[in-house]
Amino acid sequence: MKVYKYCIILGLLFIVTNSYAQVAVIANKSVPENSISVSKLGEIYNLKTKKWSNGSAIAAFTLKTDNDASNKFFSTMGKSSIEMKKIWMKLQLTGEGQAPVNCDSEEQIVEKVGSTSGGIGFVSASKVTDKVKVLVELK
Repeated sequence: MKVYKYCIILGLLFIVTNSYAQVAVIANKSVPENSISVSKLGEIYNLKTKKWSNGSAIAAFTLKTDNDASNKFFSTMGKSSIEMKKIWMKLQLTGEGQAPVNCDSEEQIVEKVGSTSGGIGFVSASKVTDKVKVLVELK
């Protein structure tokens, strides 16, 4: 009976652990940085930082609709995706910035980041391909 309870507990832990997928912050291979901090991500996605360390333009990508990856990504910055969209709308209306490019899927983000010089985005870690490099994984 103890073994049975132990198996149930392990099964539940496995389910809970897998429901919180890791998020990979990906970049185009031309991006000079090989890692990035959460605070720097906040600056990029709050449209305060617009250039990489070598002076090239940053091209940020995000998802049109919320999913686990976007919720996890924005929560690491202390925001929700709705709060971020409000920030982007305000900055666009005042002419202070351009919102990240919306993509329909995580696969499209990988494709766009991989083909756009200076591109950055985020996807579930399982969606990463060799077309991009990973700057950080958010757990």
